Amino acid sequence: MTTPAEIAELLGFGSAFRVLRDSVTDTGNPPPEMLLKIPEDFRRDVLGVGGTTAEELRAGLTRLRALVDEAPLEESLRLQMAFNFDLAYGQRAWTARVDKFARENHVAVTQTRKKVDSDLLNLLIRTRSAAEKRPEVPTPAELVGQGSTVEPFFDQDYVRNTKEFLDQWCTAATVDMFGFGHNRMLISYSYELQEVLRRGGRIRVLLQDPDGEAIIQANFRSSTPKAAEKDARDQQRVGLATLASLRRQVKGGSLEVRSYDIMPPFTAYFFDADSESDAAAFLWFWSWRQASSWRPGFVVRRAHDQLWFDRFYNQFTALWSDDEVTTPIPLDSP
Repeated sequence: MTTPAEIAELLGFGSAFRVLRDSVTDTGNPPPEMLLKIPEDFRRDVLGVGGTTAEELRAGLTRLRALVDEAPLEESLRLQMAFNFDLAYGQRAWTARVDKFARENHVAVTQTRKKVDSDLLNLLIRTRSAAEKRPEVPTPAELVGQGSTVEPFFDQDYVRNTKEFLDQWCTAATVDMFGFGHNRMLISYSYELQEVLRRGGRIRVLLQDPDGEAIIQANFRSSTPKAAEKDARDQQRVGLATLASLRRQVKGGSLEVRSYDIMPPFTAYFFDADSESDAAAFLWFWSWRQASSWRPGFVVRRAHDQLWFDRFYNQFTALWSDDEVTTPIPLDSP
């Protein structure tokens, strides 16, 4: 089955992932010498370590800590626990740190362990030259309270997801995903997606065809476009590999994927869309070459606003059922 480690291998991060994963075992707090196990090009290009002196290695470890601090908040907190820099969690072993973190944050231990692997993978993906970094300017979430008239409505950050969004995964019987590649979301919420399937739920995913032309248009519009067409297509295929992995890991429930060669007007996650009381749609509009954290995002609930919930959801269902536009993707293919 495809794991974060195997996806890291696919993306060329295999060795770095293994070293970082090993460094969180035992009591964590990796010494600077740990960086000598990381491939030289990664040490040089990402961590700025050009040699092997003690001073250079300490500077590289400081850069690694900065990458952890720059991660989205939820990921950053888990990574800080995992690496246990300066023994912030004391001399606790890895399992004891996870147990403590899970209790303090009211989450499952198994969930936390799996998410740390996903967090490490996301950290590595963000080091790519064309990956989105944390915006240098304040994000909308950091500007709350400065008098914007639309601020209360656009309250859903695409990168630092709200507790409202996180809570929807806990009880959802159905999830319908509509967007471009879903790469970050699929990695970040792989545990939650598996839980939906284990509960016998249904997941449907609409995404861009990695072999189509629209993916190149999307790359051109991105705030961090890939320099090579192949890189844009390979990134899209990571999402499909993650979905195939989910299908192999969990045999229950229903997981279907369809692709299209168009530019979707927005990204949307619909939870329990058939329910009159619980249906919720989280939507994010796309922007021209702006960081994902600046995508205007909001939530619409059928119980409060059926007209607009149905308006957005009907676009998903219309595309899903249009065989001229969308194509089924078999997840058991090589």
